[in-house]
Amino acid sequence: MDELLDRLKERVGLAPDRGRAVVAILVQFLAREAPAEAMAPLIARHAWIAELQAGLAEPAPPAAANRHFGGMARLMDLANRMMALGLTMGEVQGAAREVVAYARETAGAESVDGVVKAIPGLRQFV
Repeated sequence: MDELLDRLKERVGLAPDRGRAVVAILVQFLAREAPAEAMAPLIARHAWIAELQAGLAEPAPPAAANRHFGGMARLMDLANRMMALGLTMGEVQGAAREVVAYARETAGAESVDGVVKAIPGLRQFV
């Protein structure tokens, strides 16, 4: 995970503590939204993902008024959670792209693309 945090610091400008919080939010989102079989190669390659998941509290579900928007509402909730850490929308997108790019490089494009395709709207976000 240190390599990913260094990358987020270098390319997006996130301090390690904020980078770790962003990674935790993204991992939690992916684990909740993607099928377990799609996440399995990532977890197998990066043991820290399972460790990180174990220490996370489940976020509150989206407001009832936003539930009818489906995947897009969940993506906006994801962005809102990261912006609550003080990130700009540009940093949110940059961090998400860097995390996905890192995952592709380390766990393989095919497995990561399976995760991205399984979550409606995520492909346009990353």
